Parts: sequence; C-alpha cells; structure tokens
Amino acid sequence: MRYADFVDYSTLDPFKRRVIETLEPTLSKTERLGVRVVAESLGEPAALLDFMDDDFMLAFKSDGVGTKGCIADDMVRAGWEGDVADLYSGLGVDLIAMNANDLICVGATPLVLSDEIGSGRSEWFADEARVAGLLQGLRRGCDEAGITIPCGETPTLPDVINPDTANITGSMIGIVRPKERARWGQALECGDVIFGLASSGIHSNGLTLTRRIAERLPQGYFTPFTTPGDHWTLGQELLTPTRIYVQPVLEMFEAGVELHYLSNISGSGWRKVMRCRYPFTYVIERLPEPPPIFRFLQERGEVSDYEAYQTWNMGMGFCLYAPEGEAEAIEGICAEHGISVMRLGHVEEGKKRVMMRPLRIAYSHL
Repeated sequence: MRYADFVDYSTLDPFKRRVIETLEPTLSKTERLGVRVVAESLGEPAALLDFMDDDFMLAFKSDGVGTKGCIADDMVRAGWEGDVADLYSGLGVDLIAMNANDLICVGATPLVLSDEIGSGRSEWFADEARVAGLLQGLRRGCDEAGITIPCGETPTLPDVINPDTANITGSMIGIVRPKERARWGQALECGDVIFGLASSGIHSNGLTLTRRIAERLPQGYFTPFTTPGDHWTLGQELLTPTRIYVQPVLEMFEAGVELHYLSNISGSGWRKVMRCRYPFTYVIERLPEPPPIFRFLQERGEVSDYEAYQTWNMGMGFCLYAPEGEAEAIEGICAEHGISVMRLGHVEEGKKRVMMRPLRIAYSHL
C-alpha cells in the first residue's frame, strides 16, 4: 500500500508553489506599515514577519490534525465502551502540537492559537463526552506549549464536511525575539550533526493510509495491539497525542545552543530531513528502532520501508542540525524532558537528497 494512492503530494506541492508564485507581488504590501515579509522563510514550516523598527519578528502558520479525528469518531460509532473523552482528548493536544512544533522551527516562541473546528452538522458538538475530551486536550496542549487560545470558530458546513466527523484546524502566531534567533537554514553548513528527537507514536501524519490498513483488519480499531490482558487497542495507540517539542527547544535557544536548522518531521516523513531550501546532502548513518506501531502497520498493510519512511515518522518526530560540540547540551536538555535523542548522521556538500544508508534508500526531492 502507498500513501500516494490516497493523498498525492506530487499534485499538492505544485499547487503550494503556485500559490507562492502567484501572490509574490503582494508581499510588499505590508511594508507601508513597517512590516516586512521575510521572503527567505517562504516554504519553511512558518512564515516570518519582520517588524523593521523593532527587535522582533512574528511567525505565523496554519495546520490541523488531518483525518486523525475520524479514528475516534469511527470507534464511537462502532460501539466503544470505554471513556469517550479519552478518545478525543489527544486531538486537542495534536492541534497545538502540529502548529507549535512548526513555529519553533523558525526560532519562534509560540504565543496564541485560533482554532477552527468545522463540522458537517452541528449535532457533532452535542456529545458532551466528546466535547469535554477535546477541551481537556486543548487545555493540556496550551500548558505544554505555553500558549493560550483567545478566539476560534465552529463553522457548520453540510455537504462540505462529512456529517459524522469534524475538521480540526487552527492558526498560530509566535514571536522571534531577538531577531537573530530567526532560522530558515541560513546557518546550516557541511559537517553539522543531524540529531533526531523521539516521537510519541504516529503523531498526526499518514493517518489516511493507516486508516485504510485498519479497515482490512477483522476487528478494525478494536484489534488488540499489546499483549493480551492489557486492554489496549490499535485505535487507542493511533490516538496517542503528538509530542510537543516547544519547551526543550526554547530552553536550547535560551541556553545559547547553536542550532543551525530545525525540522518538524510531519507530512512526507523523513523527506522532511531535507526541508531546508539550500542544496545539501543529508547522510543518515543510524536509525532509531521504530516503535511497534510502525512495524505493525507495515506488516498488516504490506508497506515497504521506502514507503513507510516517506509517510510516517518511524519513531523520530523532530530534527535538530547543530555542530558536534553542541551534542552534550542538546542531549542533556532532552533528557531533562524525557525525550530520547539520537545522532542520526551529518550534512554534506552535494545535491539535495536524504541518503539513508542503513536501508539503502535515497530520497531526492521533497
């Protein structure tokens, strides 16, 4: 099975590039207010706005949890007998994680989120346990990322959104202060070490393929995932919240750790290792052992390593690129937050690609 059979980035990415090209003439419109769009940040995880007369920038981005919410909805419709709130609480964390983890890539401290929870019918919000769980997750995510949610929207869109689910998205603003903290790859250089930070599970990417695999199983999301007696199912495992990397990364900036580039490993999996706009070759010499969920999905869906590593995070949710001398500081701060970190490889001069030597796999475009 292939993710491209359901979601084709070869069609989506050209559209994204066309949007940037079409709207490029409008970039200068903010300058009359003393605000410059940092053109070099376009294509990065978040866009940067330079307040030219002040010592700060703002970072802005929009993202959502994708089709992950469909898993919780499907489990409830199929007769889930556990706490419904537990199924939805992780989705609130996911929404904040998907935005905040991108903002810190450009050196920003996340500040505020505006959520948009669109439904196919307003009755989706009538389930008190569902709503309570989602709100609990949003509160937890705010605490973990150090943000607040001062506004939002709940559009009901019949015939646009499936009436049995909701589209959970949002937009986030962060601040870069001082401006020297801003990152878009300008400091990345040959010899930099690639550090991988462990994920908490599948996070919120590649779920469309994952759901198709679950549909093949006789018990679907209720398929036992761990040893008998643990009462843990595939669906619960897939709904594990996305890890938020905000606090350890901000501590690194505050401690003066020399971070040359940062990349959130989200859509496109390990292809995101080469997200930087500048031409480098990223040599991966070591790989983390994939958590059991990924091997489970590969076996049940007959998914190759090549496909798996360009669809899922495979155990590595975030990348830091830094000189060798920063290893001790990076590893120490991650340890304080209970996050495993691995030296995956290094950056070399060469054409833009990711060379995954242990698997004899190469990805040549993002």
